[in-house]
Amino acid sequence: MIFTRELYYTLSKMAIELGKNPWLLIGLTILEILFVLLPAYSFSKIKKISIKDAIREMGFQKNDDLFIKTIAGISFGILFYFLGGYLVIFFRNIITRSIFGSEFIIQAEEGAINTDPATPSFIQIIFLIVLQILIVGPCEEAFFRGFLIKNIAKKIKLIYSILISSCLFTFFHIPPLLVPLSTIITYFGYYFSLGLLLSLLFVYFNNSLIPCSIAHSCFNILILIV
Repeated sequence: MIFTRELYYTLSKMAIELGKNPWLLIGLTILEILFVLLPAYSFSKIKKISIKDAIREMGFQKNDDLFIKTIAGISFGILFYFLGGYLVIFFRNIITRSIFGSEFIIQAEEGAINTDPATPSFIQIIFLIVLQILIVGPCEEAFFRGFLIKNIAKKIKLIYSILISSCLFTFFHIPPLLVPLSTIITYFGYYFSLGLLLSLLFVYFNNSLIPCSIAHSCFNILILIV
């Protein structure tokens, strides 16, 4: 599919404006459940198992040491939140600015996808927080960690599956067809680092979704409310 300059600009502006309508943001957030349903459906057809069993294989199963994993998830979520600020400073303000200059950073920020809800009501904030806990954290982690890492690691070394998962996680947050190259270059290191940390957390706890899902949700909630 060939994108004209006008269409590319239109798609970019659509992405930038997502945060202006909190209800639209809520609707798009709910759609993230497809991160679980679509891979589970495909996997069930390929392996000839039930969708329920396919979802279990993605990591939605009974966990031992639930208290420890929950505390670890909350702790790492808070850690990632404070670390995230330093990652932005390092990759955007130091690395990218020193190579490409300040004008490049301005262009990158103008093209970035803004999902911060503009003047949300109290009910909308509650909806978004609940969705972070029930959908965003679990569903993104189930796909990028529980599905991708586990299945790719069956074919190649674990470290490569982690790197591939982290790259795809990064491109989901800065999609090449929706944001300019300057945005991808500026924020690639930030999102890749977060994806890598979440992947390592997943692997460290024996492929459990609990710690990385909670860390992911906690990180997003802090960004939302702080």
